[in-house]
Amino acid sequence: MNRLVPALTALAATLFAAQASAIEIYASSPGGVIVTQPAIPPPRVVVISQPPPPVHVVRYTPVVTTTTVTVTNPSEPADAPTHPQPEEHRDPRASVFVGAGYGGMTGFRSGAASTWRLHVGLGLGATELGLRASIANRALDELSTSSGGAWVLSAEVAHRFLPGSTVRPVIGASFDRWQIEPDGREGAGAFGLGARGGVEIHYHINPGAALVFGVDAAYHRILSSIDNATVLPNVLTFGATADIRL
Repeated sequence: MNRLVPALTALAATLFAAQASAIEIYASSPGGVIVTQPAIPPPRVVVISQPPPPVHVVRYTPVVTTTTVTVTNPSEPADAPTHPQPEEHRDPRASVFVGAGYGGMTGFRSGAASTWRLHVGLGLGATELGLRASIANRALDELSTSSGGAWVLSAEVAHRFLPGSTVRPVIGASFDRWQIEPDGREGAGAFGLGARGGVEIHYHINPGAALVFGVDAAYHRILSSIDNATVLPNVLTFGATADIRL
């Protein structure tokens, strides 16, 4: 009976060791100590592998909007003109020219006689109807074999080009009345024709007025004979004139 109890105890320990991880059981018997150590199976490692979840890479490209800003300096207002710019204000349909000047008269001999010049005219747009006079106290010294004075009055029709501009070419044609005054003899008259060309500078004062500075030359042909003097038929007058246009 004493031997049966230890044997049963060892068997129970063996069965229990199957469920324990590591158990040692000691049993004593008259013959010694019995150590029961159940066999422990090596631990099993279970590795569960599964593919990693897919990684979705989203690339965001920012949209860059370029805005071009143009910075301009505000233009400064132009200076107020000293005269109105529209052509109809600068060149009235009707105007009056009055002026005087200085020049010369020659018959293509040895020189030229000095002359005073007078001018009055009626401007109709770019056309002018005017009177021009050249007075020379000693013109016969150049126009004739006699000494004395001469003057010519020209009834002229002239036309100015480039209306509204500052610099204007001008041409004209005239009917001339000559007066010859030889020294010591009675004066005589004659008629002729003339053609004139020149350039004028118009400086506008206001919409209805301007200062006009011009230089010109005119060719005159004396058509009728002159009593008491032998006068060359071809005469050239030239000079400068300052007018005011109203």
